[in-house]
Amino acid sequence: MSITKRFFQTSISALVLVTALAPMSIVKAESEETSDIDFWGQLIELSSTDVPTTIVVRQDPSGEFTDYTVDIDEETVFGTNDGNTTVMSDWITGDYLHVVGELNENTGVVTAETVVNSSLNPYNMRGLNGWIQEVDEDADTMTVQWNEEDHVVNITDDTHMVVGSTNPASLSDFVIGDRVRVRLEKDTEDARIVVVLRRGDEIYLKARTRGFLVELNDINEDDDDSGSLSVTLLENSHLRSSDVNNLVGEEGDELTIVYDENTNFVRRFMGSSEVDEFQAGDNLMIVGRVNDDGTISARLIKDNNIWIKGVARHTGEVDSVDTEENQIVMTPSDEEDAKYTSVTVDYDDDTVFMKDREEVTEDDLSADDQIRVRGMAREDDDALVITDVETIWIVTE
Repeated sequence: MSITKRFFQTSISALVLVTALAPMSIVKAESEETSDIDFWGQLIELSSTDVPTTIVVRQDPSGEFTDYTVDIDEETVFGTNDGNTTVMSDWITGDYLHVVGELNENTGVVTAETVVNSSLNPYNMRGLNGWIQEVDEDADTMTVQWNEEDHVVNITDDTHMVVGSTNPASLSDFVIGDRVRVRLEKDTEDARIVVVLRRGDEIYLKARTRGFLVELNDINEDDDDSGSLSVTLLENSHLRSSDVNNLVGEEGDELTIVYDENTNFVRRFMGSSEVDEFQAGDNLMIVGRVNDDGTISARLIKDNNIWIKGVARHTGEVDSVDTEENQIVMTPSDEEDAKYTSVTVDYDDDTVFMKDREEVTEDDLSADDQIRVRGMAREDDDALVITDVETIWIVTE
């Protein structure tokens, strides 16, 4: 029986039985290293409830907390605290979630396999979404319309209400036309929680933190630790033009990404980076928070065009050596580099040349030699350029 099926028939503890994914080998470094993750936390940001989407879950919200950006896709299984299924449209920020999934060790982003909302119990609660049609303060009710059906919701002494920054709110704070999410007592119209999601064009519960892909246009450095990137938004399936919660934008939009000393720069697959390594045209993954002025403060910036391999994985036959320019052109022999029309190796005075387990010099290198190179690789259209070269092995066997 699959884990997904067993999840609905056994206790939540069964979720931890998901088969462990072995970390990707640093030797090959052909994909990013991942590890299993299993944690509880508070739902801080909820963007679109249409999959795929992104949420932010805060682990240990009352202590030294960690905010995880969690990607939800079509494979994610949803549950409640008694093993039943749920739908995201019933979720409310502040709910307590149990997340099981895969943590990308390079970016810190979690891809959720299962998410359990322990604040929901379908045996005594149900959800309602819609627009307020009427507010009756004398009767302590509000009428909420969904799918052309009116629901008269009772406001009791136990109802907790939130309207924007007003928390707790009162019934008089609601207006006709408010888009609300309600959690009701099962088999009654008594509200436990009522939250205004938006009023007209104003979104109250803004999901500001998102991950997305962009193309780098320009770099503006303020100082060593801060600056901004001018980028163009690429196609991102979870950023839908019809989604009012999409605060980032649509494909082709020009964005300003702000970075500072708290921004984490990484390379593709593995390794820290810095903005000096970036070039216009690079494909970047951004995890950031949208500001009120439309700029985005980056928590993570990953350059998908550069990476360092854990060992000498770039191999090939030397076509030419220019000792004046410290440059080698080679024909790749390993399969993953074969797609490039050319591979250029730019070495420097710190590069170590090795042959037969002994250190040699660049003068020992000739055309037709087989070499292995360890350094930082950058894709440049159909070419591969290897810089920051640590070691070049001249292969004799």
